[in-house]
Amino acid sequence: MKKNSEMAVIVVLIVVFSFVLLGIMLGKYISRTQPLETVNVSCANTMAEVIESSKGDVYNMEDDPNYIEPTSYYLVKYSVDGDEIENPVFDQIPADLADEQKDKALQLEAWQIFANLIPAKDRQMVTQYNIFTDGTENTLAAVDQIAADPSQWVIEVDIADLENKDALLFTLIHEYAHLLTLNASQVSVDEEIYNDPFNTSLIESKTATCPHYFTGTGCSLPNSYINAFYLRFWEDINPEWEKIDGLQYADDLMPYYNGLYNFYLTHPDQFLDDYSTTHPAEDIAESFTYFVFSSKPKENSIKDKKILFFYEYPELVELRQSILESTCASNK
Repeated sequence: MKKNSEMAVIVVLIVVFSFVLLGIMLGKYISRTQPLETVNVSCANTMAEVIESSKGDVYNMEDDPNYIEPTSYYLVKYSVDGDEIENPVFDQIPADLADEQKDKALQLEAWQIFANLIPAKDRQMVTQYNIFTDGTENTLAAVDQIAADPSQWVIEVDIADLENKDALLFTLIHEYAHLLTLNASQVSVDEEIYNDPFNTSLIESKTATCPHYFTGTGCSLPNSYINAFYLRFWEDINPEWEKIDGLQYADDLMPYYNGLYNFYLTHPDQFLDDYSTTHPAEDIAESFTYFVFSSKPKENSIKDKKILFFYEYPELVELRQSILESTCASNK
């Protein structure tokens, strides 16, 4: 009887352990495949304010048909080492920008906003940080490849736009999305294209020999985010869009701007805003930014599916949570 009791206890323990183990494994599986929204109410309000700051048509030129692009000045350029910026190089500037050029505290503040948003492991491609200005409410931030090594990137911030924090947050995440989707682990570095980006014959040749989506800066890798995004959302509409895109090489850009805006109006369920029609690279960047700062969509339009696209990648869901934690902590 004692042996039977001991055996019964052992069997029960094995069964219990099996259920516990199954529960742990199932929990891990569910957490990978069905990410939950974990933001609180105050953070949700912050997210909504960031999204609201981006509203407005970029290509509807009826509002300001005489718009003139403002002059932009680089103030200082830093090297980036992890979380630190160093070795400032100062550019020649107009005298009225001297105070901004000397304001190291404000320049550091702008860098820390970006560095706090994006974990260091996710921005290793950034090796330079530039401060520029074109006045308020024009270009808030930008990214670009570095001439000496196009596999490395620079992040640029307009020091005049730090007060509009919601718009700055939206723009920084949009620009980071370019780093995420166009870096050397996603798109082959093409120095020929980098050195001659407006050579249409070269672009056509490179596009023809690329077996995947050609981004304009290089051939995307088969498992890249942007290749998957293009195949799912752009392959069918690309021929129509390319006719409009070709207008950007003319001296008069109004037909190009009007073409993009009409393209947006023609496909209202496909784009989150009119700026997304600029290029597939801009569309994925806008969609990623909405993914970060919007709740998970419950609708089934194409523009909602573009946000849901990123939920298919556990590493991006994890990154989103990290960005939101930083964003909402800084707004407490």
